[in-house]
Amino acid sequence: MNKKNTLKLYSEKKKKLLNLFKSNNIKGLYGPMHYIFNSGGKNIRPFFLILIYKYYGGKGTSINYIALAIQTLHNFTLIHDDIMDGSVKRRGKLTVHKKWDINTAILSGDALMIYSYNLLCSAKFSQEKKIFKLFSKTAIDVCEGQQIDMDFQKKQKVHVDDYINMINLKTGALFAFSFKIGPMLMGFSQKEQSKMCDLGLLLGQLFQIQDDYLDLYGGEKVGKQKGLDVLDAKKTYLVVIFYKLASNSDIKIFETIFYSKNNFSKKLSVVENLFEKYDIKEQVRIKIDSLRDKIDLIINKAVFSEQRKKQLKNYIKLLSNRDC
Repeated sequence: MNKKNTLKLYSEKKKKLLNLFKSNNIKGLYGPMHYIFNSGGKNIRPFFLILIYKYYGGKGTSINYIALAIQTLHNFTLIHDDIMDGSVKRRGKLTVHKKWDINTAILSGDALMIYSYNLLCSAKFSQEKKIFKLFSKTAIDVCEGQQIDMDFQKKQKVHVDDYINMINLKTGALFAFSFKIGPMLMGFSQKEQSKMCDLGLLLGQLFQIQDDYLDLYGGEKVGKQKGLDVLDAKKTYLVVIFYKLASNSDIKIFETIFYSKNNFSKKLSVVENLFEKYDIKEQVRIKIDSLRDKIDLIINKAVFSEQRKKQLKNYIKLLSNRDC
């Protein structure tokens, strides 16, 4: 079972959705929706959602509607997050609000949210209420996580545990849904469902911490301007760990430059030098290695076959290996 085969039917349904967006005469609304879907995303969440469903014995095509619904919800969050973060590029292309305008982006994002529920309605499962309840909780979790992330910008210092909680909501919730829905639909125990939910949360942490790292150290290959989080004085995992390790005098130097409106190149240089002093790169690598170990432990305890456990570990390793 490879990624291409796993997403085959999903891709067909996604293509129909894109054709629907493309053919609509209201280009100002549907053009951005087509654009965000067609801008090079890896479809990681739909892939794991379908894969785990099959691992637990799931069959049929209805699962593809749920997979497409979670990707539609994800794209909604990307459009709105980019507006709030003031991001210029995503996946190497202009963000929706930069290619069009903010009002258009907000409206198109809202429409995507509605379409996600529309797609969910097309899935034929007996646990309809459970699916909608979990999907709605996931959507609320993402919004709560985004608000907490924005609240962090008003704080001078953020504790590591608070940051991890924010990631679990903002990023982890979509992964948790994608991993939990399979055993839930196939009638496995709450313990097994919780196991997969925890796996999704850990994977969300891994991806977000890698994103934080790549913002500063990923280079042009990540498709974003280097150091945008530093420019916006965002409380990333790197910043949170720095506060935990640095001396009071270095924290004062950091705060003076980090929250200033000084020349961006100078700001970036000072921050990078301070991070290097406390080996923040290595701290991130240690955390990521720890997350990978925890993920492997959960997979080892899953009820599906050893072959599938090995396969899942390889997929996660492949998809999470982003130069960090």
